[in-house]
Amino acid sequence: MGTQLASSALDSSRFTRHHIKAVVVAGVGFLADQYDLFIINLIVPILGYVYFASNHNSIPDSQKSILVAAVNLGAIIGQFSFGLLADKFGRKKMYGTELMIIMMGTIAGSLAGGGPYLSVVFTLGFWRFIQGVGIGADYPMSATIAAEFANVRNRGVMMAAVFSMQGFGLIFGVLVALIVLPCFKSAVNENVQALDHVWRIILVVGLVPAALALYYRLTIPESPRYTSDITGDEMQALRDAKSFLREASDEGGIIVSDCTAAPTVAPVRFVHNISSFRAFFGQWKNAKLLIGTAGTWFLIDVALYGLGLNNSIILSQIGFAKGATPYDSLLKIVLGNLIISLLGNLPGYFAAAAVIDRIGRRRLQLLGFAALTIFYVVISAAYNQILRTSVALFVVIYTCAQFFVNFGPNVTTFIIPGEAFPTEWRATAHGISAGCGKIGAFIASYAFTPVTASIGVDGTIGILAACMFLGFVLTYFTIPETKGLTLDGGIQGNSMETIDVVTQRNDSRRER
Repeated sequence: MGTQLASSALDSSRFTRHHIKAVVVAGVGFLADQYDLFIINLIVPILGYVYFASNHNSIPDSQKSILVAAVNLGAIIGQFSFGLLADKFGRKKMYGTELMIIMMGTIAGSLAGGGPYLSVVFTLGFWRFIQGVGIGADYPMSATIAAEFANVRNRGVMMAAVFSMQGFGLIFGVLVALIVLPCFKSAVNENVQALDHVWRIILVVGLVPAALALYYRLTIPESPRYTSDITGDEMQALRDAKSFLREASDEGGIIVSDCTAAPTVAPVRFVHNISSFRAFFGQWKNAKLLIGTAGTWFLIDVALYGLGLNNSIILSQIGFAKGATPYDSLLKIVLGNLIISLLGNLPGYFAAAAVIDRIGRRRLQLLGFAALTIFYVVISAAYNQILRTSVALFVVIYTCAQFFVNFGPNVTTFIIPGEAFPTEWRATAHGISAGCGKIGAFIASYAFTPVTASIGVDGTIGILAACMFLGFVLTYFTIPETKGLTLDGGIQGNSMETIDVVTQRNDSRRER
């Protein structure tokens, strides 16, 4: 009774301010993620001016790669580990920890220094690795929280809104940079060493939204679905649902008069161990689903790097490639990144959130992969001809590709793992899928540099076109439609049978 009542109350509740608050609190990690990606594009050239004047004001490629790789490696570890920990120990016990890790890495990184035997780049790289662990951990944590507290009708838009906070992270980064940089304009023009203050201030400001959201993450109730499905405490699940909805009798239709009554059956807890993992993912239908969610995320993150190969072309053609002074160059980097994001990136996020609960996740992912395949084939086949004929046409094609990255698989690969797997393995599967995505980005960022030097940008884009086609095929054969499904499964009439996911709850529970 408790299981059905708590879950159905969440599933059928009206969309209220409590859901909006959950989206904002869950989305802060993604805001921090994109803020970090933006400011590193600014910090790298600043470090070149401040610490590497003898190297033509540029960080050596070997050290530059440390700053790029550190956060990605940390994110992979955070995604894999925190997904499993959230399933084993609970969402509430782990939620907030990732923000504290991000904050620690941010503060320490802003204080990074160097010496005769230790470059500031290595020190900053270490703390970016720590920061990356927190950023990566936020993927399975926030996706699971958003999915499990959402109602069925608005779950897609809630999860898409959480992920689209990346767009606001970029805007926040641009605003901070546009405020801090001009404050030091005269100082920088007199002495470029003044930029040492700029990058530290911009970096540390990134912890402000994380600090504001930390209290709410630490005080959020445990997910009622986790309480019921994992700990087996159905009455506590009902109380947790009431705690989240608050104005329950008006908004969620929860009956709470008997929520303190003792359960008639002693609670039993699902056991997370190697045996239960093998029992679930050892079934081909479940392994196939994980291969689909992880594989498609891997492929779309490869594509994201491929689009980045053209950023310098776009910026140079519109006059944002290089400035006359260090200050002018940095200002153009800030404005150029804003322009790149406005070219389809941000509109794609918002368009996906607007339609995701109407057209479905699977259909949107197929549409995105198909469109990207077409655009990549066109760019690859006529790359030089398009640039010679019309830069404006190239910008249009580029913008369309940027749009369909987010109006498609970049958003849906985040949503589907949070819905398709049962509560017992939801965060674990999401963490594995997200980790595979970061592995794709990591490999692409290093592998495509020599590949592009060998076969050119057009040849590299051709490889990416093949990746997008593979993403379409993988989606078609492995990814189910999760729109409109409840998240409950297993014991009392598995509602996830529609997507062929069956839990092993009965075999894996034991008395506490």
